Amino acid sequence: MSNIKHLKTPSQNYIAASIHRNFYFNEDLGAPTLIKEYEKIEQLLTESKFVACVTIQVPQLHKIEYEYGSGIYNDLLAKTTALVKALKEKEFREQDIFTVDLFDVDTFIIFLSAPRKPETQLLDHLEPIAERARIYLDQAVFHIFHPFTKDYARPSVGYALVIKNPMINNIRLIMQLVSNAKKMGEFTATKHHYQSNYNLQKIIIEQKIQTVFQPIIALDTLDIIGYEALSRGPKDTEFTSPLMLFTLASEYGLSFELDTLCRKKAFERARNLDSHIKIFINTLTMTIHDPQFRGLYLEELMQDLKIKPENVVFEVNEKLAIDNYDVFRRALKDYSDIGIVHASDDIGSGFSDLERIMELQPGYMKLDIALIRDIHKSYIKREIVRSMTTLAISIGSHVIAEGVETTEEYRTLKEIGVHYGQGYLFGRPADALEPVNPEFLASIAAAP
Repeated sequence: MSNIKHLKTPSQNYIAASIHRNFYFNEDLGAPTLIKEYEKIEQLLTESKFVACVTIQVPQLHKIEYEYGSGIYNDLLAKTTALVKALKEKEFREQDIFTVDLFDVDTFIIFLSAPRKPETQLLDHLEPIAERARIYLDQAVFHIFHPFTKDYARPSVGYALVIKNPMINNIRLIMQLVSNAKKMGEFTATKHHYQSNYNLQKIIIEQKIQTVFQPIIALDTLDIIGYEALSRGPKDTEFTSPLMLFTLASEYGLSFELDTLCRKKAFERARNLDSHIKIFINTLTMTIHDPQFRGLYLEELMQDLKIKPENVVFEVNEKLAIDNYDVFRRALKDYSDIGIVHASDDIGSGFSDLERIMELQPGYMKLDIALIRDIHKSYIKREIVRSMTTLAISIGSHVIAEGVETTEEYRTLKEIGVHYGQGYLFGRPADALEPVNPEFLASIAAAP
């Protein structure tokens, strides 16, 4: 009778076997755990008298699970795992040991094998190896996590080494190694955060922002009615991508300063615009209130740059909420009094679109790319855009469809009656005021 209680049902045996397997190999991630590779790691420690490792974590993963659930978490973890595996193949040697932490499953650990040549000093290369890994992962991790996180998701890449000590158990030494590498990752992530903040401040002070232009065309005539002025950070830096540039500015509390600079640069580049061409300039809601840029100062700036105020359209970026429409309207009046028009950007991106339209009655309504992408395949999108176009006409506004990339989208928007369009199909952002994409014009001309 004493042995009966130790017998397990088939389902209990299956669970026990699964736990045993995952103890050595994480099936969800398709990677061995530290325990599975422990003998190899211990051998490195014994033969070299020390062992080094690089750890990789994405701290935001924990937040994702709590905010979006395990399904989204598992999806992002799988994408992160694939990214780290690609890093391992590209930047590390085949003999280096890739594992996942047994209990902290979103921690990846790469134990570095002994150098091929005795004269190679691994210690001199450990920090550069970790930095190359961080650079490889940085932007890719940001783009994976950006739809789910409000801040800039950074990989935490750490490194450490441990010396063989016959007085201490090897398991304890290896666990201490991993712990120290994680702490170093936290330190270097914090260091990079402050360094990045300093670099952005330096960019703003030195005014190293480039303005590029993308055409906006009339869908019925294919004539260019204006250009949107878009801002780019210095090339070959983390600020090259406009998405990262403005995300980091928001994180560092520099949105106002950056937006003010981008607007100034856009005006300077738009000097002596043709009388029939409009310039669309992005601006945050907060900078509309800038007292140094309203009224007489702005009017004198327009005269100095020989830009007609009626050719200027401020695209109000609504990602920052408008808390008081009465105050905001009074601020806008300083611009409208000299002829500047305002456009509501990101219509259809999930913000309080109808309230904005009702309260501000913009001269232009820019429909977000989410509404335009594959609109020819979606009845719901077509009906939403059709309704927005009808509403725009009734209040004296004009609709601009953003992100048009295919002729099918163009034809559908034209059939619906959308006034204007913008996107790669008509022209990519460029240093100069480029004409409409000749390949697109040729394809339209050749169409029956």
